Amino acid sequence: MPQPVPVTYYGDDASKPEEATAQWTELGRIQVVLRDRTEEWSVYGIGFAWELSAGALRVMHGDPRHSVIIRDSLAIRAWTAHFKAQKLKQGSEDRVPWILGIPMMLPMGFIAVCIAAYLWLLPYVSERLAMALPPETDVRIGDAMFENMATTLAIDSPLSETLQAFADRLTISPSYKLKLHVVKDDQVNAFAMPGGHIVVYTGILDKMKEPGELAALLAHEGTHVEKRHSTRGLARDLSGSLFLSLVLGDIGDVVGIAAKKGDELRGLNYSRDLETEADTVGIRRMYASGVHPIGMVKLLRLLEREAQDMPEGMSFLSSHPLTKDRIATASNKAAELDAMTSVLPGLDSLFQILKQP
Repeated sequence: MPQPVPVTYYGDDASKPEEATAQWTELGRIQVVLRDRTEEWSVYGIGFAWELSAGALRVMHGDPRHSVIIRDSLAIRAWTAHFKAQKLKQGSEDRVPWILGIPMMLPMGFIAVCIAAYLWLLPYVSERLAMALPPETDVRIGDAMFENMATTLAIDSPLSETLQAFADRLTISPSYKLKLHVVKDDQVNAFAMPGGHIVVYTGILDKMKEPGELAALLAHEGTHVEKRHSTRGLARDLSGSLFLSLVLGDIGDVVGIAAKKGDELRGLNYSRDLETEADTVGIRRMYASGVHPIGMVKLLRLLEREAQDMPEGMSFLSSHPLTKDRIATASNKAAELDAMTSVLPGLDSLFQILKQP
């Protein structure tokens, strides 16, 4: 015969449960052993029924109804199979009191809350805490990240100086001193770090045909810096490790954690709203700097043409998702501004140097 299993017994007074054991003594009989007596239940007797509810098995018998609750998972499977083999249908007129499911529901609920907090609440709180830090923190983080990453980049110093001169003629991030770096790599890619470092690959420079496209790229990335988009993205992506440091105000630890994760910036995904903001604010910065804003539209169309040939996860578009809406919005914003026919002096000659083989 199967071994006894622990059960919770409910008699006439359902508010006073008792701990007991139950086991099969015959094919159709169950023995319930209580502290002061033993009851024999026939599965064919008056009032017999069984049901599954709230992860527990409830077996009922007699009139007035007595019942036992089984929570052991192995016992539940065995007893349920036995009931079905005897063609004893599951009862439907009663249900296990909801309060009996609380012991099992609490751990599952707690786990669900923890998962939800980790996936949604923690990134949000980490982002808010990061944005409360002074902008100087972005500079410290960006400098540490670039220093940690620089040894892995094939930086072209002469071209970087030329690109720096190009960017210095523009006003695209008033709050930060932008530091430009050209990397020899065929990837069509560029990314901004917190505080002002902007990395541009020769792969994307080679695709450009006019200085307005380059000005648009720098205005777009400069807006990510100015609006602290990279900082917000890092805070969300690294929320698990950054949260405690941010709460404790350990800025040194924040800088250290971010510096070690610099490579993640190359694949850091920006939301559609942040990308649109970088486009539209970038257009206004271009216009204020004396560069025709149509350059932003041409840049986006260039990227659209190149999108199909870009390696998965290694392109500008993998972290800066391009949509038809972005191109349409940029076109409308550019059209709202007065027409410009001149190019900011000096940009064209610097652009030609950058384009030399």
